[in-house]
Amino acid sequence: QSEVHIINAVFLCSDEPHSLLAALAPALNEKASLPVEKKLAELNLSAGNIFPFSIETGNIDSEAFNSSFLRQPSLFLRLRPGKESQVLDKLAKATIDFTDKGNGCIALPNATKLEDVITLNKEAVVQDRNSQKVFDFLPGEWFNEKISVWDCCAASGGKAILLFDKLPAKMKLTVSDIRPNILHNCKMRLREAGININHAFVADVSKKIGEELDDHFDMIVCDAPCTGSGTWSRTPEQLAYFKTAQVEAFTSLQKSIATNALTYLKKDGIFFYITCSVFKKENEEVVDHLLKNAPVVLLHAGYLPGYNEQADTMFVAVLKMKSGVATSN
Repeated sequence: QSEVHIINAVFLCSDEPHSLLAALAPALNEKASLPVEKKLAELNLSAGNIFPFSIETGNIDSEAFNSSFLRQPSLFLRLRPGKESQVLDKLAKATIDFTDKGNGCIALPNATKLEDVITLNKEAVVQDRNSQKVFDFLPGEWFNEKISVWDCCAASGGKAILLFDKLPAKMKLTVSDIRPNILHNCKMRLREAGININHAFVADVSKKIGEELDDHFDMIVCDAPCTGSGTWSRTPEQLAYFKTAQVEAFTSLQKSIATNALTYLKKDGIFFYITCSVFKKENEEVVDHLLKNAPVVLLHAGYLPGYNEQADTMFVAVLKMKSGVATSN
């Protein structure tokens, strides 16, 4: 039985004939180039067997999302402003295959080695296709003003670099993370990218922050910790260990982080709530909580589906602090 499972897995995940299939299942090998949907039908399987949590997901195409687990995601590169031709020339000289996705985004085979070809962070940033789009919902009037920004769950700093490149006017940047080593790496990466940090500090934003912050911000980016379910096609082993109780734990954490962070937003300020999850409880339900418990209005909320582009699926909500509201901490 385990041999059958292995053969079926190789068949479903191969885009072309495979030596193992040729030896053990030649009939399937002849059909290796079929679309995933037809392969599933050939084996009398449903994509729902792959991701058995579709009832918990938000407004996505569950069938397409489930099938995406059978395709290797791409490696995406965001070319930094002014470095586009330089990076493309280097990739061409190194004979590295890539696909131009437009707007400074290129896709490469997942295992592509770039470290010796380009200067990462300075010339280009490894960043998922949809992660590159999260600030596409930024109101237009924000592009011409110098603003103060707090990236409250900064992690590796990818969103901060993206925002820096997106805004022609300079930003006064504050970054924080609960993990000291991650924050250290973030600061190093931002330095490599040529971005100055006004303030960096270790903080558990799910709790009262204390004296680390004495200011309010024009914009707060909350790329919240989550199940990461929108990225599991990159780490499918997560499915084997996932328990639905984890969603409740993350949801509680996300509500605390977002609610606390919002108290540092200026009136008329913009708040980005971002996850790489497909679960409704981590996304729409958190936004509903914020709308009910904070003086904010919703400008945008929705998914960035990656399942048809070999990319991650993400959720982005943009909220605005109501005018005349005095936030407090």
